[in-house]
Amino acid sequence: MPFSKQEFLDNLNDPKKLFFSYAVKISSLNFTLLLDYFVEKADDVFFYSEPENRISFLSFDSLTRQSFGFTELDLLENMVELLNNKLISNHSDYSGYNLPSFILSSKFPVKRTSEEWKQFGDVDLIVPKIILYQNSDTCFLIANQFSESFVRQGYFNDFLEAQAGLIYNLETKLISKNNNSSGITIKEEEDELKQWNELLGKLFTKLPELQIDKVVISRRVEGEINKDISWERIIDELNRKYPSCINFLYKSSGSVFFGSTPELLIKFDQRKYSTEALAGSIKRGISADDDKSLEIELLNSKKNINEHNAVVNFITSALEDFSEIIDYSRFPLVKKLPNIQHLQTSINGTLKSDVNILSVIRSMFPTPAVCGIPKNKALKLIEETETFDRGLFSGMIGWFNNDGYGEFFVSIRSALVNGNKLYAYAGCGIVDGSDSIEEFEETKLKLKPILSLFNNAD
Repeated sequence: MPFSKQEFLDNLNDPKKLFFSYAVKISSLNFTLLLDYFVEKADDVFFYSEPENRISFLSFDSLTRQSFGFTELDLLENMVELLNNKLISNHSDYSGYNLPSFILSSKFPVKRTSEEWKQFGDVDLIVPKIILYQNSDTCFLIANQFSESFVRQGYFNDFLEAQAGLIYNLETKLISKNNNSSGITIKEEEDELKQWNELLGKLFTKLPELQIDKVVISRRVEGEINKDISWERIIDELNRKYPSCINFLYKSSGSVFFGSTPELLIKFDQRKYSTEALAGSIKRGISADDDKSLEIELLNSKKNINEHNAVVNFITSALEDFSEIIDYSRFPLVKKLPNIQHLQTSINGTLKSDVNILSVIRSMFPTPAVCGIPKNKALKLIEETETFDRGLFSGMIGWFNNDGYGEFFVSIRSALVNGNKLYAYAGCGIVDGSDSIEEFEETKLKLKPILSLFNNAD
């Protein structure tokens, strides 16, 4: 059982206790084969994959899960600082691998309560007990635990070897479910397009009245699962179809949130960072010439360029106070995914010394790509307009460690499984010049990566 909040704080405040994070190289494992088992057996599971970079990790069970409200982020930063001050680690023995230690998630910051999202906190810090980490052909097992300050080094070596042996033994007994297809029945909303047109018609009037340049409005599609899901197959298919995306699964108690997001929030390489603006979209073409024509149309679309530039300006402004250097191109490129293409601007920089990466994230999140401009006005309009709880959709998930490395992504192209229900989400940016039919079609494109995983939901 993970520590309660009080037990965790007691360990942090006990001068005899230290926080140990130890890693050891192990033989390669089939993470997605193990995933089905741990989703069934463990309360807290997190899977993360960058297929193009051949990086993935799987954590199961937690030393603790600490939940914070949206207004309690100072408490989160203080807790992480206390953890780091108590940390004893051998991760520096494996320089160049940037081993993960902690997982952080945040819901989209509109305060709502709903049954389907109740098993996730507004902001959750997870300290896993065990992490399996794969980088190219090198695999690690990482264990986190509190222990007395006088504990001998050999204790951790013995513990890690025992854990590795248990996992190897488990892997040999598991049977692949990769051929198991899953099905869902989509709940059809009567007159959904008509309701969408009416909703956007009202927004087109409100935007100038409220002096809002852009607001991101989302749809939720509800489905009923009619066959057990093979998470091995789901994640393997996402890795195959979307190798340039971050493919993820995040389980809390009986709920599973998963997806394939193309949108990086920010990546830290000690004082160096990289991020991107990803806003402005168009469909893929049915032929190479058609696809190129659509790309040119996107690059010359005043509506999409204005939407994209607003995101670039927001991100660079948010990073300005933390940065010594910010560098980015003045002209966007086009990022192509199997079902959609986006305007993309890469942004790189160097942080000032002694900058807390959690403070940087607070300044950036949520970006206009999932919220709007100005942020606070857009958040209020979303709260008044949307009739469902976004939860972690368009929220933020990522990992970090004590050495200044971390990667956080915007959790779009995603869905929640709760019991036998599936909730899939997609949003679009509404600005002056938006067309309600085109925006509805855009949400359908963005829903496809998830719904196409189910054999009767293409």
